[in-house]
Amino acid sequence: MVIRQYCFENNWYYVTEPRAIADLRNRGGNITYLIPFWFGVTEEGTLADQSDAETLAFARQLGLPILAIVHNYASRQYGTLIHRLLTTERLRRALVVNILNLLVSRGFSGVNIDFEFVPPEDRPFMTLFMAELFQTLKPHGLLASISVPPELRDDPSHPFSGAFSYPDLARYSDQVYVLAYDEHVAEPGPIASIGFVRNVLTYALSVIPRYKIRLGMAVYGRDWSTRTELPEELSYEEAVARAARFGAAIRYDVEAQESTLLIRKMVSRT
Repeated sequence: MVIRQYCFENNWYYVTEPRAIADLRNRGGNITYLIPFWFGVTEEGTLADQSDAETLAFARQLGLPILAIVHNYASRQYGTLIHRLLTTERLRRALVVNILNLLVSRGFSGVNIDFEFVPPEDRPFMTLFMAELFQTLKPHGLLASISVPPELRDDPSHPFSGAFSYPDLARYSDQVYVLAYDEHVAEPGPIASIGFVRNVLTYALSVIPRYKIRLGMAVYGRDWSTRTELPEELSYEEAVARAARFGAAIRYDVEAQESTLLIRKMVSRT
């Protein structure tokens, strides 16, 4: 009988900014992997370097393993770019090779693939890309990981998550970061209620080996307005400051297990 032990990891999805650097200096010793949002893809399968020398130097001083995020700028307008990179063999292979070269040259421990707005029809190519990446990195002892949107069931036609087959991607990943948030976007509601998170994890655990799963947690807020279609995203500090600005009480929603607030603003009409 094989007994597998599971250990807790505290991995930090890191965006370079002054406050983040200060937090890294204060709490870097508690982090298992630093996962910085540093490398954007280009039309030719190369990588746009957005890394920060100060952060990198301090991480190396701590001996902190880095999983470099390779991303498409978390923007809907880059969905077409990802489509071309995934479905064009020459570009897909170039991207894989460039990721390998980046990890080896920088001494990183691995990569986290964070592609958003991948067209659902590109599902087989998303899996093929991760298979080729995994097989390329493995001989070098490098980790291949991927961030996936929340799913309650497999729905290949879903416009946001259809391209991500949990079981197939897990087969070609050392770690799968399940981003269990964005429960409500267009309409007001919890970003990640406890019920939603449990349901997402229940499905993930049914198709992904437990030891590969990493839970992605939301650390931001949204401000919905009756005057706009989509909400404004706020950091934790911005949300607290906005509540103070309008004298709104922050209330803990016991059912959702999230904080919430309601701001009533009078709009003058002329």
